[in-house]
Order: sequence, then C-alpha cells, then structure tokens
Amino acid sequence: MVMKKLINYIAQKVWNEVGVSLKEGITEHGSLKATFKVVSEIAGEEIAEELLINLLEAKGDNKIDPDTKVKYKVKAKDGKQVEKETTYEKAKDSDKESPQYKAAVALEKGKSNSDEDDDKGFANDAGSLTQAERDAEAEAKAKSKSSDEFDINTASKEELISKDHETTDKQLMMTKKEAAAQAKQKGNKGVGAGTPESRAGEAMVHKGLRMLQSGKSMDEITNYFNDIVNSKDHILNSSSGKKWVKSATSTLSKINETIGIENIDNVSWDTPEGRTAIGVKVDLETSSDMFVRTKDGRNIGVSLKKDGAVFLNNGGWAKQSELLLNDLKDNMPENDHKRLSEAMSINAYKRDLEDRFKYVTNTTGVDEINESFKRLQANPEDQGQFQGSNRDIYFKILSDSESLVNRIQMGTATGNDQKAYSKLLQTYHESEYKHLRESDNGLTQRAFDAINASEDAKRGMKAHIIKSMHISETLGLNESIKSGGVDGFMTTYGIEPDGAILNENTLITLFGSRFKQTLDEALTEVRNGNMSKKELDAVIQDSIEIDYDSGKILFKHENNKKYPLFFMQGRTRGIGSSPIMEMAQTPLMAHALKQGTFNTDDWDDKALKRFESDIIDMETASK
Repeated sequence: MVMKKLINYIAQKVWNEVGVSLKEGITEHGSLKATFKVVSEIAGEEIAEELLINLLEAKGDNKIDPDTKVKYKVKAKDGKQVEKETTYEKAKDSDKESPQYKAAVALEKGKSNSDEDDDKGFANDAGSLTQAERDAEAEAKAKSKSSDEFDINTASKEELISKDHETTDKQLMMTKKEAAAQAKQKGNKGVGAGTPESRAGEAMVHKGLRMLQSGKSMDEITNYFNDIVNSKDHILNSSSGKKWVKSATSTLSKINETIGIENIDNVSWDTPEGRTAIGVKVDLETSSDMFVRTKDGRNIGVSLKKDGAVFLNNGGWAKQSELLLNDLKDNMPENDHKRLSEAMSINAYKRDLEDRFKYVTNTTGVDEINESFKRLQANPEDQGQFQGSNRDIYFKILSDSESLVNRIQMGTATGNDQKAYSKLLQTYHESEYKHLRESDNGLTQRAFDAINASEDAKRGMKAHIIKSMHISETLGLNESIKSGGVDGFMTTYGIEPDGAILNENTLITLFGSRFKQTLDEALTEVRNGNMSKKELDAVIQDSIEIDYDSGKILFKHENNKKYPLFFMQGRTRGIGSSPIMEMAQTPLMAHALKQGTFNTDDWDDKALKRFESDIIDMETASK
C-alpha cells in the first residue's frame, strides 16, 4: 500500500509539472526530466535513474519484424562454412537445433546473427560498433584527449567536423539507459532540442547523407538503420520509433533530389562544433535541425519533420499557454495581451469546471447519486470506468454522497472527488457528463474569443502562424539568419516514399497562380527595398483565416475553398486531470507540397488515401 501511494504521488507530481502521464508520455523530454527531479528528491538519484530505465524499457516494443533478415552459417560438403540468409519468421519455424533457429534466438537477445560483418565498408563506421566497442572507443578517446581539453576556438575544421559527427552518431545509437542518464544532465548538452527519440531519428538523416557520400546505396542504408532500431534497448525500438527509418530514408531521397549528394561538401548537426566548422554562429537562433554545406560555399539550414503532423505546442496547458503568450507578446497591444493571458489562464479553466460541477448537482444530487451508486454495485458489468488502482477510493467517495455534493457546491472538491463523480455520470448520466466535458472546449474558446475581440490580436496570432511556418527563413528574408551564416533554409517532411520539401520554390507555387503572382511581386519589392517585411507578412496574412468556432487556422485558396493548415485545442485525459494544449500543423501542408498544390481536386487517388490515413493517425494521436 505504501509503495502504491508513493508511485501515485510521483505520477501526480510529474503530471502537475508537465501535464504528461508516466504511462502515456514517459519518452517526452519534459516528463523524463520531471520524473528524475521528483524521484531524486524522494529517493535519490540512483533510484531515479533506475526508474527511468525501467519505464523506458517497459514502453519499448521489442517485437521483431517477421521479414527481418537472419544470417546463419552451415557447413558445405567441402567442410567450409557457408553463410546463408532467411527471414526471422521462417527461422523461428525451423527445428530448434538448426543454425537458423539459433540465429533467430540470438537476434532476439540483441546479438549479431552473423559471426563476422562481411560489409567491410561499415567496419570503421561508428554506427556499426557494438555497445561494448563504442564504450571502449569512447574510453580510449577520453584518455587521449578529454572533452574539457577540446577547444572549439583552436580546433581545426577537420577536428570540429569529426566532433560533430561523433556527437550525432552517439544520438543515433542512443539506448534507453543512456537516455535516462542524459535526462538528469544539467545545462546545455549540445545535442539540439527534442526528445531522445526525435534526436535519434533526425540523426539518421545526418548519418544517411554521409553514407550516401561514401557510396552506400539506399538499400544498404535502410538495412543498416533497421538493424539499429531492432537492437536491444535502442531508444527507437518501438512501433512508433521504427517509423523513423522510412521517414529518414524518404527525407534522404528528397534532399538528394533537391540539392544533389554530389553537390554536398559536408553536413553538420546543430552542434557548436558543427556550426563553427561551417561558419554558422554558435548563438544564432534558427529553426534548423542540421546544416548542409554545399561545394559552392552555401550553408543550407534544414528543419527535419518526421511526417506531416507537426506539433507547435504540446504539453501541460499552463506551460504551453505561457510559451504561446510569450511569443505573441511583441505582436499585439499590451491590453489585448493581458486580456488574452487572463482568458488562457489555468485558473479560468478551473473556475469554469467547478461551475459546471455545481450546475450538474442540481439534476444529479444526493438521491440520484445514491440510486446510481447502488445500481453500479449491483452490476459489475457497468464498472468499466472504475477499473484500476483507485476503484476503492472512488467507491468510498460515492458512498458518502451528501459530503461529496457539499464539497462540490462549496468549491472544495478534490481531483478524486471530481473523477469519482464524473465517472458515475459517464456511466449513467450522459447529458450531465457531456456538460462537464465541454470545459475542454472552453479552454480554446475563451482564447479565441479574446483574439477575435481585437484586430491587433488577430494579426498577432496570424503572425505567430507565419513564424511557425518558417516563411521568412524559407524566403530568405530573415537578415539575422543570413548574417549568422545561413544562406538558405528548407523544411523536409519524411512522407513515404520520397519525402516532401518546403523551400522558396515550392512555397510560392503552392498557394495558387494568383497568390504566386502577388507574392512574387511583393518579394521583388522587398528585395529592392521598396516594401518592408511586415508589409509582405500582411500579404500572406490576408490569405489566412481563423475559424474561431472550430479552432482551425485556414488558408483561403483561389478555388474558393478553405484548407486547414493548423488547429488548436485544449483537452484533458479525463475529468479531474490537468488539461493539455495542442497546437499542430495538419498533414495537409506536407501532402500539398508533394502534390504541388493545396487544391485536393488535383490530387491522385493514392495521394488522397495517404492523406486520409495521416489525418486519421493525427486525430488518433490527439485523443
């Protein structure tokens, strides 16, 4: 009982801090950090690290793809060992004493399924080393030259690039144990933003470009990445993590098509060493995840997206609303910003929810609770909402309906009070439960009402959207980016089979011929100094519309249709839980880039089916 209470306490503390549950979001960087902090304060850093490792391992999906290649050796007639190959599924169906079956078992344990690596081209590749070999190599390097001795200001270009590649490969090969250790590190880790999973996935693109430069084929690269993500304890060894392989290879195809591997001099991740090596300022604020240095001396920043569903804000409402409000601060008058801040306050949500609870007690009060609770106890099949470790707690609360209703009406109900009551409503009083759930809609509705009340606030929100799309960087109009050493910028989306890209050419043609003409003219005026960037933004803003009822941000196409680019919503994972904010780009942008137009009437059937599939995935992920 004590351990259960301790675990519940830790989970609640983490939820309060980042709005992510341990079960559903342990791999989020914020929840990793929060979990380590909370557990360290209670039980010390050693136990905290062990807990993170266990949670990460529990989340992993270690199932092996039936089509995974299994290599094994048999003795030929001349007595020599001959290597053969089959699939994991066929190997497991073989006799248990057969070499292929034993190789499959070895694969399950994370061991190599071949005694030797016949591909000598990979022999010196950091990614092809075992964990033990990488540890030994790291220890040897540390002895010869400690990281403290590495001086970014005096190191040669070759040393800087080598350090950047070493850092990137380490992120690519990250295990769950290493991710847990990394989460407790303080200060700037020099590895870029995002989760350990996203960094490993993005590092695949960096690694893949280097492998293409060395002459590796796409099939070789794909097999190499598949081996990595299927290795024991790897951070991407899960159903969602393994999707990074196709995402990365699709992105590689698009970068090769757009820039050309033969035109690339070097690649740098977003590390201080990599930036310094290619001439990008270390302290430059940019949306780039990596940089491509071309042979003609240009630095192209690349923002890497796994797929078309891109979240701008995703986490606890209190924290995410603060981030959004800070970004909007310079784009709207002070009074409008203050009104919006009050509307988005977490306290406004709590007051609204308390009022809703008080209201439903008018129709579902003491007598109705007693009757429904008695019915619930007599019908175990109706207790679906009460499964879990807190069942007895909820039942105890419902057994004293008079005290429960009193606490609700006095505004002193606890989270468990609200959960117990709402679960009973969800089971037997649907309309009252629906009234409570509408508090989720109120999160964004109050914000949109405040924005809609001010023209300056509307322009500020649209400016935030344009900034989130990296339009000024994409069009080469961000002078601070250019002076910081970045000559071009593009966003890639890892949509199968060959990716999509947002750069100046695709952006201008994407929105239709009339918009293209207007934007072309405006760009010329800006570059000639006859128009300001703000005036250009106004041209783009005129094509954006916010639907204040649905929370969708729409683009008005010249075909008179309106297409959803972004959506914003607030929701909880259950009444009584802390709310979260989601502001995301819909998959429309990435798919439109592949098709060359937002006009879905011009898309082929396959493209429409892929788009519909991504929409379903996005909606499922947000539930």
